[in-house]
Amino acid sequence: MISFILRLKINKNLVFVFLLGCLIRIIPEIIAYPYPIGYDTINYYIPLASEVEFDPLNYQFNIFPYLLYVLKTSTSLDPHNLMIVLSSTFYGFFSLSIYLLLQGLVIKPVWFMTIFILFQISTLRTTWDLQKDILALSFTFLIFYLILKDRKLYFYKKKIIHFCLIISLVIITILTDTMISFLLIISLSIYFSIKKDRKYIILLTIIITIVSIFVLIDNINNNSFSRNINKILNGNIKENLNYTPLNLVILFIMINILLFPFFIYGIKYLHELLLYIPLSLALVGSFTWSVLPYSSILLPDRWIIISGIFISIFSSYGLIRLFSSKSKNKPNYKILLPILSLYICIGLFYMILPNDYAFPVYGIFSKYTQKFVPTTMQFNSIDIADNRDLLITIDWLNNNTNSKSIIYGESHLRGWMKTLLKDQRTFKYNYTNFSKNGIYIILADHINSINHPVKLLFSQGTFKIIEKK
Repeated sequence: MISFILRLKINKNLVFVFLLGCLIRIIPEIIAYPYPIGYDTINYYIPLASEVEFDPLNYQFNIFPYLLYVLKTSTSLDPHNLMIVLSSTFYGFFSLSIYLLLQGLVIKPVWFMTIFILFQISTLRTTWDLQKDILALSFTFLIFYLILKDRKLYFYKKKIIHFCLIISLVIITILTDTMISFLLIISLSIYFSIKKDRKYIILLTIIITIVSIFVLIDNINNNSFSRNINKILNGNIKENLNYTPLNLVILFIMINILLFPFFIYGIKYLHELLLYIPLSLALVGSFTWSVLPYSSILLPDRWIIISGIFISIFSSYGLIRLFSSKSKNKPNYKILLPILSLYICIGLFYMILPNDYAFPVYGIFSKYTQKFVPTTMQFNSIDIADNRDLLITIDWLNNNTNSKSIIYGESHLRGWMKTLLKDQRTFKYNYTNFSKNGIYIILADHINSINHPVKLLFSQGTFKIIEKK
């Protein structure tokens, strides 16, 4: 009976921590409603969920489109509301995985650390629009938890179950997100090599071989990966002026500036190889700009955000250790709770403040980091405050242009146009400065950059529709 009550209590904790994550994630959605938040949300996920027909050949090794398709066909939710539910659910799942990982580390103030991590800018920025990353990270942390628990198991049957679960989750992670799965596989390969665990080394070798074959087959049809490798080897890398060393250094500082003191303390006392390895790999990825400056090929901005999540885990433990009684190792909550409240407030400000009124710690860096991290979460591909004007402008296009018109504009409008343009109208982006005839949708502050006779057809807020002659 006592054992049953303890298990029931644990289950209630898991449900509560899941609901907590869902609640945190839905707050910025409520503030922005009826408009979506997240760059990839409007430019990738919502258009993907809006597709009438589904072609599995386009998504052979990616489970996310399949998930969207199944949920869309089995529910009555429109694409936007579907993404709200999914985003909140994934953050709840992420919250649960963090909670279990910390439990696996046998750390007592698990609730405190979980909440601290959930309100960090690295996690909030990831859940803003990188839903595949959040889901893959959740699987990754569950795998780490199972490995930690596996150390303490003595029954052969339970070890077999854990082994099967871990391998299954590794495969699912690979099918969810390429970048996180790369981090996971390399981390586990190094970890099990150090631990000299043969069964995992053999299984990981088999998985890596199979995945490599699939990637090779996929690249026969889609050569993007091969092209990037060739560009690196041949030195034929197109410069991206957003990826300057200064911008990326400032991004790293901004993500971690409120964590550095506690991180140093945490890394000193949290002696867990399973976390050290992915942290080290993510940090290496964060500074690949020193090898390939002005290039997005190795995605240093994404690695900086991922490393920030691992840094927040160590920092949460460092904060606990810093304000704990050294004799009894008991946390001093009189100091810790006000500090946690401060971080919660900063996280809430990041979630709900308008894009033009960001919290100073993040706003002062926006000139250098806005291409990687939104100033606040109240943004998709444009400021939430401008969404209504854009919808009115698209409505004008649908009612006042030929049904087979080609509309030209900038790339950040492509998701809106794909889902909202009616009939046979199509949208082509990155043609704004081309001197060709046609109808263009542009931002007001870009109209002076067009050296060509134009006629203003419609204006709504910051958006202008012009006709080139």
